[in-house]
Amino acid sequence: MGRALRIRLPQQKYMQQLSVELRDMRDNKVQFAVVREDPMVEAALIRLTKASNVLLVASGGCTALTLQALFPDLQITLVDFNPAQLERVREKMSALHNVDAAARCQRFNIGTSHPSGLNQSGNFESLFRGLREFIFDLVADEAEIRLLFEEKGRLADVSEILFSSKYWSVAFDLYFSDSLLNAMFGPDATQHAEPGSYPRYFQTLFEKGLTSAKAFDNYFLHHVFLGYYLQRPASLPYYLLAPPADYCFQMVAGTLDQVPELQRFDLISLSNIMDWMPLVEIVSLISHLQNEVKPGATVLYRQLNNYTDLSPYFGDSFEFDAALGVRFREIERSLFYSSLHVGKRR
Repeated sequence: MGRALRIRLPQQKYMQQLSVELRDMRDNKVQFAVVREDPMVEAALIRLTKASNVLLVASGGCTALTLQALFPDLQITLVDFNPAQLERVREKMSALHNVDAAARCQRFNIGTSHPSGLNQSGNFESLFRGLREFIFDLVADEAEIRLLFEEKGRLADVSEILFSSKYWSVAFDLYFSDSLLNAMFGPDATQHAEPGSYPRYFQTLFEKGLTSAKAFDNYFLHHVFLGYYLQRPASLPYYLLAPPADYCFQMVAGTLDQVPELQRFDLISLSNIMDWMPLVEIVSLISHLQNEVKPGATVLYRQLNNYTDLSPYFGDSFEFDAALGVRFREIERSLFYSSLHVGKRR
């Protein structure tokens, strides 16, 4: 009886914690405080195609802010059907310019995991907050995990420190279950994935990331496992290292088909929005791209735990560079995506 109670207690505790997180989410309209996509993929495409006008999904704004910092004259249109995401981008724009250095660290979660920070106060971040607390309690304490990213060479022991724990895989079972993801984001979030596949999908990608040669300075890993960015030049998103002096942003609250003059864009980055759409809507979106995108323009989309081949729906209208997509997936530091696809309008 005592042993059974000890086994049940951890799960009971974290299920209660999940309930609290879900209650907190009811009043939070921001789904994503950060963009879990590597903006250097878009940056590489801008250089490759000499794009001067791009369309991005807004999400947490990190990609847009980084691209503006890298390319000051770049015209950027942000689209998001959730007005709260566009407001989050505006908040970040203001905080980059209107606060001192110490306040900027607080606001952007540099060295602090405070849940009110602009890069922590999203619903997806609540999920990772729960994952972290579970890991800190039952896998390895916070100080030990922090040392992995603060002392060169410590990550060589990550398998022993994290992966060998019997609770390591349990953490992903709890926090990436279909039931939790569907409660947070609705069934659209998991519709194209094999049922029950998310725990192992995320466990595998994080294990690969933590054992990679570039893990030490990977700010995406820091954000997940520490809850904050480290104050090191090699470990900060570029927009926090060199904030844009000005912004050339246009914002559209709506869906892609509500963006005016789609033919003006040289690059359209769709994030992984098609993961969230039923097939009939995907076909409609692709048809819109076929009709409105100018010849020579580039379309980029990502897929997360979704292995549906969408190329037949694009037909002959777009020429996809499979090798470039594979190369981008290999360098994508966020680690989240099962594939990236780069197509050029014929």
